[in-house]
Amino acid sequence: MEFIRLPQRKGDRVVYMMREVYRAERGKAPEIVAAFKTLTAVFEEAGYTNRRIYVDYVGPMDTVVCQWEFDSLDQYFTMERGSFVNPDENVQSLINTLNSYAASGYKEIYEVIQ
Repeated sequence: MEFIRLPQRKGDRVVYMMREVYRAERGKAPEIVAAFKTLTAVFEEAGYTNRRIYVDYVGPMDTVVCQWEFDSLDQYFTMERGSFVNPDENVQSLINTLNSYAASGYKEIYEVIQ
């Protein structure tokens, strides 16, 4: 995957935004929300900022979005891959919840411009 880099002013840092979007089985969105809430400490320790969890208001029902910002793609992918090798209790709980209650899901990564 190749990323397009927009010109940055000198001194500006590059920030990325990750969004994970899940469609829950009917009525199971609260379980996915609870699982993401348990990861708050993990995300905070990793230095992720602007962490948010969203649920649908209009559009496809039972949609849960977890979003956060981070400074390094390398750091993110290293942490993510490491989490699945030997997951701690919170990560294992999230994995089990998504495997049990998510009908589908996908990730988006954006470079934050403003």
